[in-house]
Amino acid sequence: MRFVSLDSYTPAPEWIEKAGQVLDELKAARDSTERKTIISRNDRVWAALKDHLAALSHGKCWFSEARDCFNYWHVEHFRPKNSALDLDGTEHDGYWWLAFDWRNYRLCGGVGNTAKGTHFPLRDPRARAKGPADDLRGEYPLLLDPADERDPSLLSFDFEGAAIVAPDVDDDWDRKRVEYSIGRLKLNFPALTNARKTVWQECWRHIQKYRDEVKLHQVSGGMNLYALQGARNEAAAVRKLIRSDSEFSSAARACVIASGDKQLVRLLQSM
Repeated sequence: MRFVSLDSYTPAPEWIEKAGQVLDELKAARDSTERKTIISRNDRVWAALKDHLAALSHGKCWFSEARDCFNYWHVEHFRPKNSALDLDGTEHDGYWWLAFDWRNYRLCGGVGNTAKGTHFPLRDPRARAKGPADDLRGEYPLLLDPADERDPSLLSFDFEGAAIVAPDVDDDWDRKRVEYSIGRLKLNFPALTNARKTVWQECWRHIQKYRDEVKLHQVSGGMNLYALQGARNEAAAVRKLIRSDSEFSSAARACVIASGDKQLVRLLQSM
C-alpha cells in the first residue's frame, strides 16, 4: 500500500453535476430502501471514474499495489454506501450521501473489495456519522486508508512477501488497524504474497550486487571505476523497484529498509 493523493485530481464538471443531481435525489428519498434503489440505479456514475482512479495509482490497486493478480478492479466506496457493519456485526445505515462523492472512492481489486463488503468498524462506534450534516472527522476507522498520508506507512512486508505490521509501529491501536486490514482486505491472498516475494528476491539480489561492487571499489582505494559504475547500475535497479509506478513497490521498499544499507535507505527519502 502506498499513499494515493486525491489532491491532484478533480472529475470533469459534467460528472460533478451528475453526481450532484443524484445526491439531491438521495436527500429527497423517503427512506433507506428508496435510497438504495437510487444508488443501485446510478452505479455507472462511479464506474465512469475507474480509469481516472487507476491513473492516480499508476494502474495499481490502491490497497494491494497489484495490477492483475488481485482480480479485476472495483471502484470501492471507502465508507460503504448502503450499510456499515461494526466489529461486532451491528449493522448501521450506510454513508449514502457519499455514494457519489468521488473523494470516497478507492480503486480496489475484486478479491479485496468483495472481502471487505460493508464492514467499516470505528474505534468509537458512537462517533459514526449518520447524515450529511455530521462531521466525518470525528470518526476513527479501523480500516487503513491508502488516501490517508499516514496509513500506508503502518503496513510493511517480510521476505516471504507477507503483509505485516511495520516494525516501528508500537501503538496498540495502530497495530490492531493493520492486522484487521490485512485480514479484512485479504492482503495475504496467495497470489499477492507470491508476487511480493518475487519482487523482494529481485530487490535483494540487486542489493547484494550493489554491496559487492561497493566493496570492490573501496578495496581499490576508489580507483576501480568499473566497480563504481556497477554499484551505480545496481542502485538504479533498486531505485526502479521502489518507484511509485512499480508494482509492489512497498515490498521493495521494505526490503531496502530490512537491508540496513544507509546509502540505499537514502533513496527512499527522495522517492
